Amino acid sequence: MNRLLLKILVSLTMGASVVGLYSCGPGGGQVADGGIGGTGITQGRVTSFGSIFVNGIEFNTDTASFTVNSLDGTQNDLAIGMVVRISGSSDATNATGSAESVTYDSLIEGLVYSNDIATDHSLRVMDQTVSVDGDTVFENSIDDTSLENLPVNSELEVSGFTDGSGSILATRIEVISLAWSGGELEVSGVISSISGNQFQIGGLTVDASNIQSIPAAGTFVEVEGNSFSGNLFIADSLEIEGDGDRVVAEDGDEVKIEGQITQSLDANDLFSLNGQVVDASATSLSGASGQLTTGRVAEVEGVMDGEILLAERIKLKAVASERGEISGVLGVGDVDVDGGTLTLLGQTIKVDNSTIMEGDEGDNNSFTLNQLSPGDYLEASVFIDNGMLVASKLELDQAPSNHDAEVEGIPTLVNASTIEIFGITIDTSGVSGYSFSEQLIEVRGNFGNGVLVATRIEEDD
Repeated sequence: MNRLLLKILVSLTMGASVVGLYSCGPGGGQVADGGIGGTGITQGRVTSFGSIFVNGIEFNTDTASFTVNSLDGTQNDLAIGMVVRISGSSDATNATGSAESVTYDSLIEGLVYSNDIATDHSLRVMDQTVSVDGDTVFENSIDDTSLENLPVNSELEVSGFTDGSGSILATRIEVISLAWSGGELEVSGVISSISGNQFQIGGLTVDASNIQSIPAAGTFVEVEGNSFSGNLFIADSLEIEGDGDRVVAEDGDEVKIEGQITQSLDANDLFSLNGQVVDASATSLSGASGQLTTGRVAEVEGVMDGEILLAERIKLKAVASERGEISGVLGVGDVDVDGGTLTLLGQTIKVDNSTIMEGDEGDNNSFTLNQLSPGDYLEASVFIDNGMLVASKLELDQAPSNHDAEVEGIPTLVNASTIEIFGITIDTSGVSGYSFSEQLIEVRGNFGNGVLVATRIEEDD
């Protein structure tokens, strides 16, 4: 019997904790139950600090070493939204762990070629397509230029999920400069289309004349340089990332990884997450080709078998059409620390260890529920799971000057002048030119007596 089949059979005998059932709310995360514990590898975005929260686990970092962009660092060098790799132990039952090492490497430190955030939620950075969603953290400590208004030639640091082929789902974008005037740039990805001294990473053509030898096509590398020749990026150095592949851990290691599905489930129950091949056959999402599809974000737990991750638990994040935003001012009694909930615009929202908690006072600033106060203005990215609103991201912000509430989502019609989004009643009578349609919209207005009185409604692309 081959080793892969043996591991699957062993997993099947472990009962519901491995094979499990999955729960599915409208718009919620679909979960093939199970979970790992003990020593292993955790890879995902930082959602909060205190210690460090990644993939729903609070890791103690008192004795951990930190490596940040290949240099020795500290936890203070990290920021909300950065994708990190943690080696250490964890207790899934109590959602706690202890980190031995924490590693962060940006995917790009490079230039904006074009900005299409307003039309299709993407940027072209170093000829890589960088997409954003409602959970992407954007940091601009230079001025108040928004993400959609970043000019061409801005220099950004990008962290996120990729298989290296030129498409990145950004979990964090930080502005380094609004007008690059020279200095080191870098881009990470898979080598392709080698021709003489040139090769490609995504859509970027790299001139490797200064490099002693070009690794084989398919190798994941980081390339650095500070100049261009026309459209060619001149590489001054090249470093193979890890073993040059997208395999996240060694044979037998326990793994918990967050990422984007980069290859849909096939007939053999295999799919790829950030390029890591995952076997879903021992989960309740086995055969779920309509759900394990390219572009969806997921968390996978399991054990490495050679270069394949044998999944014991898969949690699918809500797709874009099932998500939305609720923004408003906290009132007295709107935060229930013990219950892990808060109330915005009359709706109860669940907050847990996986919620991104983004403060408004610097790169690594975050907050907890018990630090919130009446009068705070919160922006909540939400989805519905088993009939309950859940926050995937909370952001403290300054209240707008001309309205005190915003909602984004797909509306349902109540009557000629009333719609609902996420259970919030919205009076549309004061908005001219608006006609109801079942597509994503953004509503701004003022909230009082349980009703959001709309002053502006826009369709969202």
